[in-house]
Amino acid sequence: MDSIRKTIFKDELRFIQLKHNLSGPEIDQIIHSIFENPLTLAKQYMLKREINTLEDLSSEVNKVSTNKEVIGAINTLFLVQDDLELPVDLKNLFLKNEKICVFVGAGISKLLGLPLWRKLADSAIEYLHRTNKINYFEYQRIINDVIDPKQKLTIFHNLLPKNTKEAKEFYDSAFKTNYDIGNPYDLLVEFDWVKVTTNIDNEFYNALNRKLEQFLKVKSEFSHKLKIMPKPVKKEFNNFDVNKLNNETIYHIHGSIDNLEQTILTTKDYIEEYYGDSGRLKTFLRDLFNEYAVIFIGYGLEEFPILEHVIKNSKNHYAVMGTYQNEMNLFRLNSEYFKTLNITPIPFYLDFNGYDRLMNMLDLWIQNIRDSRAKDYYQKIKDIDELVD
Repeated sequence: MDSIRKTIFKDELRFIQLKHNLSGPEIDQIIHSIFENPLTLAKQYMLKREINTLEDLSSEVNKVSTNKEVIGAINTLFLVQDDLELPVDLKNLFLKNEKICVFVGAGISKLLGLPLWRKLADSAIEYLHRTNKINYFEYQRIINDVIDPKQKLTIFHNLLPKNTKEAKEFYDSAFKTNYDIGNPYDLLVEFDWVKVTTNIDNEFYNALNRKLEQFLKVKSEFSHKLKIMPKPVKKEFNNFDVNKLNNETIYHIHGSIDNLEQTILTTKDYIEEYYGDSGRLKTFLRDLFNEYAVIFIGYGLEEFPILEHVIKNSKNHYAVMGTYQNEMNLFRLNSEYFKTLNITPIPFYLDFNGYDRLMNMLDLWIQNIRDSRAKDYYQKIKDIDELVD
């Protein structure tokens, strides 16, 4: 279903009127047929409640005008696509096969029903109370007074160490997927980029493994045509070397649920890895940000300060961020903060399907890159043919 705006400025419709030489009565008929507030003095018109798709809009306009150009122009006013487009400079990085890395946060796994860190931390404290490890008063004080999820998880693991069976059972229960739409990870593994995540769930790895299995299935059906064997999918959560990164591995820089003892969850973990003199992540991330153009997906504004001391003065990076159309001024203000980190924020509109809109964005990015590469390929063939002739 197409995503459409529910309001437009009167000047936008006036431009359509002038461009197509619509008379006063003609435009008045259109206005009364599709807007709830045709006589308002406000600067904007609001669509009728029953109009929710471009098909609905076309049907209503067609009742008073059979001019297909006018109907198409009005539809264009309401169709929202600009947030789905792949930025030109980013597309050029893909087409030139530059070093690109996707940096995936909990916002992606949330689309599969998995908890964000704040919810996970609250669930951990609730579990302590439910299993009588803290009383109700302590539970209330921690939930209401402790803001930082890392601090809550520190309390949780002080009472329930990572190496215990009970801790593993808690995380296994917390990270059960539950979703009805497509899987965003299936889209993320379609890109030719290094795959890094701070998530400890296995959904990124599972998606890459599914892609390999699909390839092998096709290979078995056309074995006489395909001779290339793909490399096995790997999961790395311990040793990181920016000079040895590859596209067949999921790099879990905060560890994996498969080995809780090496995960980065508590305040102490973060201090040691990001601020300590011997922190493995501090060195790795500094090298990564200097060598690769990094695209952050699934992170909120509050999660970037921890990277400030390792990302400054590095290459240009990108952050895909959800925003509402009427909050674009706030988005621009936040962009000033990102500039200090050499990060260009890329918005997608939450007005349409919430964070599921991200799926549409990734899907169109993939199509755009494939179409551009195909066009470039055929152009090169044409250039060669012309040289031969």
